[in-house]
Amino acid sequence: MPEPQILLCGATGALGGAIASRLQARGIPFRALIRPGRSAAAPAGFGIEQVVGDLRDPASLRGAVAGVGTVISTANAISRALAGEGDLSIRDVDDGGYANLIAACEQAGVERFLFASMLGDFGAARTPFTDAKLATERRLRASRLREVIVRPDLFQEVWLSPAVGFDWPHGKVTVYGRGESAHAYIGIDDVAEAMVRLALAEDPPRIVEMGGPAALSPNDAVAAFERVLGTPIKTSHVPRVMMRIGRTVMRRVKPVTASLMGMALASDLAPTTVRDEALRELGIDARPVLRYIDQAAAAWGVAAAA
Repeated sequence: MPEPQILLCGATGALGGAIASRLQARGIPFRALIRPGRSAAAPAGFGIEQVVGDLRDPASLRGAVAGVGTVISTANAISRALAGEGDLSIRDVDDGGYANLIAACEQAGVERFLFASMLGDFGAARTPFTDAKLATERRLRASRLREVIVRPDLFQEVWLSPAVGFDWPHGKVTVYGRGESAHAYIGIDDVAEAMVRLALAEDPPRIVEMGGPAALSPNDAVAAFERVLGTPIKTSHVPRVMMRIGRTVMRRVKPVTASLMGMALASDLAPTTVRDEALRELGIDARPVLRYIDQAAAAWGVAAAA
């Protein structure tokens, strides 16, 4: 088996796992950085090499990046917190951890670094998470690496899910703010496919902003779920002033909560203008958000009936 030329960080998460599946389906060997104790959730199969390491441990990264030409990283603390893990912090992973990884890549002569960031519109959210994303982007631009910064709009599977209070399966949804600003909610699979194609491209752009093919406001999303489910959904709204207070007061004690509040506030204050142009340029027919709503409701109905 040839030496893996790609290192994937975050392979046990939703986006990283989707990237791993696509690399394996293409027969592209890669190395997956797995935190100690996470091997059970790691991708396995022909062409996949697992290496134990942690972004918080610089020494463990030196062997992980050895012989690697391209790093793809989707790792972040906030997704793990939403999944119920409490041992990772934004400061240690999204800020210091990425500083460690970029330094190790430079020392090892890595050529390309694909980083899953956030849409530029969220840069003004002023939260621990968004500040860390911006810091990583700055470090990449200042490094010797050829950066490819991927900036997706809100993920369909996250921001229209119970994980953030959008609990449509149980008929109750929390909308942050007025819920009138439209966003081009994007599918995780579409972002994963885009990142794989960018990793394999000869000369990819340094910044790629992407969304789904159509925009929808949170209020419109509630109405769409009501139509599909055929039942009303109890909707409550978190006032913007409460989100501003939460973003500030919780910053030190609960940075994940503060970050979610700040990003929700930013998304409510202004709609995003990005659509699926970047995906279409890569040859990807992105899933519209209304199709996701149909599929999610149908899958829930099947599961509920089983």
